[in-house]
Amino acid sequence: MKGPIFLIIPFLSLIGCHHNEIPDSEVEKEFWTLEKETQFLKDRNDSAKWDWDMFKGDLEARSLFQTDVPVEVGVFPCSNYDLIGKGSFGGIGMFGSNGDGDEHKIGEKTILYNSFYVKVSDAARGFVGIKEDRVFFQIIVLTDFVDTLNYSHLQKQLVSRNHPDYIGEGFFKTQNNKIDYVAFITANQNSYAIVNMRMFDLTKGRTILIAPQKDGSLRSMQIDSPVLSSQEIQGYTDKLLKKEEIENFFSQRGNI
Repeated sequence: MKGPIFLIIPFLSLIGCHHNEIPDSEVEKEFWTLEKETQFLKDRNDSAKWDWDMFKGDLEARSLFQTDVPVEVGVFPCSNYDLIGKGSFGGIGMFGSNGDGDEHKIGEKTILYNSFYVKVSDAARGFVGIKEDRVFFQIIVLTDFVDTLNYSHLQKQLVSRNHPDYIGEGFFKTQNNKIDYVAFITANQNSYAIVNMRMFDLTKGRTILIAPQKDGSLRSMQIDSPVLSSQEIQGYTDKLLKKEEIENFFSQRGNI
């Protein structure tokens, strides 16, 4: 059975350059061709190509998928990952803060974040480049609610079953609001996020800041963050939150 269909980490902190996208590499161009994409779609519809061991394992673990995240995870039969290339899946992961002492502070304001990343492989090399992995989405949220007992204030999961495309989702709760988010990246490096039905083209900036307001509305800021690995995301976030523009964004009078 391949790696887990998703990563659900409600209370575990995963410690885990320039502003332009890495250009398409020759490796990436050669790997994800139109021919391979067409064959991938055929294999997805062909039961003879499905990975039945993976499917049975997912079905047995189905109860773990039932969370409060925005989109319920369904159990679909999937074609074997190696059909698009042996060893083409390198792995995926999450890294962020949970509010158990790892949160950021701007004055009295509490800031939490989460990020999704893809590990290097033949399928992902055009995006990841020379690093071991690369973050494709980061969300940073102002909150006034942290549940250190049951960790009900957040949830997050990342799914590999669309390989070589990957999708993640999660939420942060405030006292009177809920910030839902979904983000994905495709094999041809299209990448988008939806936060409470606001869309973001992540190729224009992979870091999204959200400031809930006292009146129930939201404010957002999109940051053209540099190319970051999972090992670099914490240091980047620490520095970002010390910038005057960002401190001002999270300290506005109308914020919670």
